[in-house]
Parts: sequence; C-alpha cells; structure tokens
Amino acid sequence: MSINRFSEKIVMPVCLITVKSDSFINSMTVAWSTPLSANPPLFGFAIKKQRYTYPMLMKEKEFTVTFLPYEKSELSVKLGRISAREGDKLLAAGVKLKGSEFVKAPYIEDGYFSMECTLENSFTTGDHEFVVGKVVAIHENEGSLENLKPLMYLSKDTFSTIDEGKIKKIDTKKVIEEIRKKLKRGVQGD
Repeated sequence: MSINRFSEKIVMPVCLITVKSDSFINSMTVAWSTPLSANPPLFGFAIKKQRYTYPMLMKEKEFTVTFLPYEKSELSVKLGRISAREGDKLLAAGVKLKGSEFVKAPYIEDGYFSMECTLENSFTTGDHEFVVGKVVAIHENEGSLENLKPLMYLSKDTFSTIDEGKIKKIDTKKVIEEIRKKLKRGVQGD
C-alpha cells in the first residue's frame, strides 16, 4: 500500500455539503471533516479546488452540512461521484430539501443531523483546501438518534456503520475516580 493512501485506513463519518448560488443548489459528499471548536462552534472539511462546489462555496461564503444514516449510502455515492457539471443531480436523485433559517443553502431532509454554517476561513493543505465554517444553526431529525447507524466511509466505494452490539457507554466519573485514587497513592508509570 502506498503511503499516499493512508486515509483509506481511517474510518470517517460521511456528510453532504450543500451550497446555493443564485438559483442553483449543489451538494457534494465529504468524508474528510471534523468539529474544530465548541466556542465559537466551528466545523471543517477538506475539498479539492477542482470540485464544482468549491467556487460556489467561495462566492456564497455559506453552506449546510448534513450527516447521513447508513441506509442512505447510495445517496452519498450519487452526490459524490456525479458532478453538477452533468446537471442537477439533486433533482435526478430525488433529494428532499429543507429550508435553512440563516443561510441560503437548504439542508438534506434524509440526514439525521444538519448544520448551517458561514465561511470563516479556508487554506491550502496539500492537494486539498480546508474549509472552516462557523455553525450558526443546527437541525436534528426527531427520533433520528435512537438506534442510529451513522454512515461511515472506509475507502473508495466502501461504507460501514457502527455495530450497536459494539457500542460501549463508559461511566467516566467512576473511571476518573479510580485513576485519581491511584495517583494520590503515588502510583508511578513506566
């Protein structure tokens, strides 16, 4: 395996970035994304400058982010592998949109969680641009987090989700208390 393909070994949640410019709405699939800050609330993602969405994003300076459940994996492929240069892929894919409160771009109805963002910054990171957005509103589909199976990207055309049998809830207070007791007794590490 080439070192340049290291990202194929990192499991990442899948989201859709949606931008509205003039009257045209476009959405693209992103797996390289992350929360960056709670105060102010910031979210970031990587995008190649060649993507149809990139100049729209730089012009409008706002976007929405929608996280998809596992059962919508084909939608992520439709919006990620087809360019808007070929036409209105949202219409062709039968995507349902919801109007946002603070930005022009709508968000995808089929997601379990969406955010409205304004562009804070962007900078070059190797062969991608890293876009930082300030979260100005959030939307959660009611009941969507119950039995949630988030869509996770493994590598090209390979997706997964969390196995509910493997989810572990940890009593963090108990764990921290145990460690602090040991530290107070002077337990030394290696």
